[in-house]
Amino acid sequence: MSKIWIFSNNSPGFYEDSDWDTSTILKTKHYYFKTNESNRAKVERGDTVLFREYGTGFWGTCNIIGDWVEDDGAVEKHQIKAGWFPIDNIKKWKEILPYEVIRSELSNQNHRLRIATATEDDKGKVELARKIYRNLGYGEADGSIFVLEAGIEEAVKANLSQLKLQLAEETIQQQCNLGIGIGRTDLICRDEKQNYVVLELKAVHTSDIVVGQILRYMGYIRENWAQKEGKEVKGIILTPSYDEQLRLAAKEAGIKVLRIRIY
Repeated sequence: MSKIWIFSNNSPGFYEDSDWDTSTILKTKHYYFKTNESNRAKVERGDTVLFREYGTGFWGTCNIIGDWVEDDGAVEKHQIKAGWFPIDNIKKWKEILPYEVIRSELSNQNHRLRIATATEDDKGKVELARKIYRNLGYGEADGSIFVLEAGIEEAVKANLSQLKLQLAEETIQQQCNLGIGIGRTDLICRDEKQNYVVLELKAVHTSDIVVGQILRYMGYIRENWAQKEGKEVKGIILTPSYDEQLRLAAKEAGIKVLRIRIY
């Protein structure tokens, strides 16, 4: 019986030698691994693969069409034994499905494995999430993301009580420009102890750049408002998808990152 796998690779340009990246996989129809990679020996002809790129997400599918092939030149090139699986029926999607959109729904939570076990149920969830994500109109440069971000803002406002927050008093202007070099806030709220909470709303996949952005807002509010009242300032980033870099940066800065489900 054929199995389902998640194969993870790096983006083009990550390595000087591109044996391991997406562009080479597409060009050669080979999926390259270290010989001692975990689960490598369990992969068989006829298995189905979900492609995943580290730092972004799922980008396509393929089938394994042959047995493992040892690369005789790998030790000289990479200082390790390596080889590849021949693949076919490659389907590269027009858009990448961000990993964090679907991560919590997958049966295998080990995101670091290059060869991870998966199930038919996982495959179905990825396909459904991809369809929803595509139909919402996400694109690299289309104007719909601005409309969608405004829609998320209204939905969050209506559900602030679920976060145990309320909008700050009317004397504090929402979405105000805090000054040159600081920027324009999304929502400024109060928690149950009347501490300030800055909410930064993102409608699409979010990088760690947003951490610096929200820290600027928090710093301004702390210096100009919170210290005078003896209150704390907290930050929350709301986004449908984010990468490992953002998670680490936000954790170090003491900022919460909450994932919004969009259907």
